[in-house]
Amino acid sequence: MIVDQPESHYIFVFSKQYVYGGLNYIKYKKRLLTNKEYLQHWGKWLVLGTREKLEELAKKLDPYVEREQIPCIKFDRAVQKEFEQMLLRECVMCIYCDEREREDIWKILEQEGVTSKAWQFEKNTLEAWLPGGRLLERWITAKGLTGADAERVREDARLYFAQTFEDDDAIFTGVIQ
Repeated sequence: MIVDQPESHYIFVFSKQYVYGGLNYIKYKKRLLTNKEYLQHWGKWLVLGTREKLEELAKKLDPYVEREQIPCIKFDRAVQKEFEQMLLRECVMCIYCDEREREDIWKILEQEGVTSKAWQFEKNTLEAWLPGGRLLERWITAKGLTGADAERVREDARLYFAQTFEDDDAIFTGVIQ
């Protein structure tokens, strides 16, 4: 099910049971992941392209998400202006999965016409959003934040991630998008 809410920067592809049933899609072999397992195993395939190209791909991949072969997908509605300085001038699609299933997911992507292969662990992405991380610092700069405002954003990020991952054995419940 493609979930396109205009106020969101992202367009998502979720299974209907997760949208309407409120279930957690972050699992491996039908078992929910703990915070520790999430940081060890969860990641995403990255596909770059125009919004139109990614919308086409999302339509092709939607049946795989409905069958739970692919846990979740999100992609940019538009190029993120905050990251153009990183020479990222295309929209990004993230196809999420447990790394222990990533080759199975890659076969699906390849079958649907994806040719470039780029994998990123979520732990690396989260670290980039911590104080001093390349994504958070570039976002702060792009927003023109300085001094106390920039420090407040850094402290909020530090506290948010510390609280989210406080208990290694707790079931991972997601991060703010």
